[in-house]
Amino acid sequence: MKINKAILLHISMAILAALVLTIPPFIDSLQPALKFLPLIKTMEGTRKVQAEKMATISHALNGHAIFFLGASEVATSEDEHFAVYNFFNTKLHQPTVAYGDSFVDNMTQLALLTRFKQDLSPKTKLVLLLSPDSFFFDGIPPTIFADHFPDSVFKPLMSDATMRPVLTHYLTHIDAQDVDHLTFSQMRIFGWHTKIVWREIKYQFSSFCEMIRDYFLSLAHIRQSNTQPWPVAPANELNINWNAELQQAQQLNRARHESAATLWMDQEIFADDKTPEDWYTAPPSGREKEAFIAMMKLLHERQVNVVVIIDPLNPWALKNTDKFQPTDRFIQQTLKKYNTPYFDMYDQSYQPGWNWDRLHPTELAWVAMDRFISEAFKK
Repeated sequence: MKINKAILLHISMAILAALVLTIPPFIDSLQPALKFLPLIKTMEGTRKVQAEKMATISHALNGHAIFFLGASEVATSEDEHFAVYNFFNTKLHQPTVAYGDSFVDNMTQLALLTRFKQDLSPKTKLVLLLSPDSFFFDGIPPTIFADHFPDSVFKPLMSDATMRPVLTHYLTHIDAQDVDHLTFSQMRIFGWHTKIVWREIKYQFSSFCEMIRDYFLSLAHIRQSNTQPWPVAPANELNINWNAELQQAQQLNRARHESAATLWMDQEIFADDKTPEDWYTAPPSGREKEAFIAMMKLLHERQVNVVVIIDPLNPWALKNTDKFQPTDRFIQQTLKKYNTPYFDMYDQSYQPGWNWDRLHPTELAWVAMDRFISEAFKK
């Protein structure tokens, strides 16, 4: 019996020690130092990582950086010299934070901006990049939803009159088979499924352990911090020779070996699929259009300094791109209603080489966008 008590005592002490060790990482996650994160793809990560991302977005929207909100065009352009978050930060020395990943639609953009509604003001410099295909989404995949809607984003949105019905409708119309994990707050709406509950428990435990590990690795200087101090914008704006920048972009883009023979796509992309694809045959989503209208209304009410860019579509690699015209006119009409400056690359005469596939921008397209953004915020 004495042995059993000794074992029990040791186990209790070990548990207590483990709990004590979790206190510093937990406290550290509550008030993380402000980091400059030029590219944020999603909101996933440990509690501390999420807090750092949210602090970065909040600080940017408060007028301390240009905030660029897009979709997969953002996430797939890390290696592009002229991607806005590369060019503006390194060449123009203009602090710029970009957010976006695959399947970020109007609903997701509206939700993110609503979550940071109190940070939106006339000081905010916001660029919205609209992807034409997002207007045809029938809701984002649940795995994508989980990446962008942790409880730190989701819970406050459920108190918003606009977002609550949108999120409730989404969570009550997804298939359990498509769900990887949902937070317990989301499960109150979606429903309770044993497998999903168990996945969430494992996910949260793994995330918590990762936060503790990262804290002590950083404390022991085993893992170097990649913290960047928040850059300061120069007092005088640089005069950019945009013709020279375009020539450099053309030089960089030669590595893709694009031509009419490759449907003006990257040679490697063309090699995988040499046939032009049909544009969406179904009509645009009414919910996506409603989310876009609500987003522009929100930005107008908050008097945000916002400009909008509409992605180009590669008419060589896509058939029937003219089917997007009615939706494009709807976007233009909405932007004009709210006096929002915009650069409609779809409505421009298509420049061969603007895309490396059917939709995503190359260095050439980024130069055009960079110039528009730079000149728009000079006014």
